Amino acid sequence: MTIDEALRWLSTLKTRHAELVSLRNENSKDKSRYFGDREVAVEKPVYDVKALDKLVNNVAKEVRRLDEAIKKTNTLTQVVGYEKSEEALGEIA
Repeated sequence: MTIDEALRWLSTLKTRHAELVSLRNENSKDKSRYFGDREVAVEKPVYDVKALDKLVNNVAKEVRRLDEAIKKTNTLTQVVGYEKSEEALGEIA
């Protein structure tokens, strides 16, 4: 896997993680309201809460593993075609 592919996959994983967290926190309940003498709201989970939480945790773990691998690779990789020059910063006399 190239660094570019890893960065794109990391972005995909982070997007999926955010979607799953949102689903878990907001949209995982089916809300029903019953009106009579008083209003009664009943919330039932739409998804298996344990399975959804496990999926969220697995994606988060994969994000961390890939992020660490990218960092290790970056420490070993030299930038090609660029030489650092302090003159590029400029100096005001």
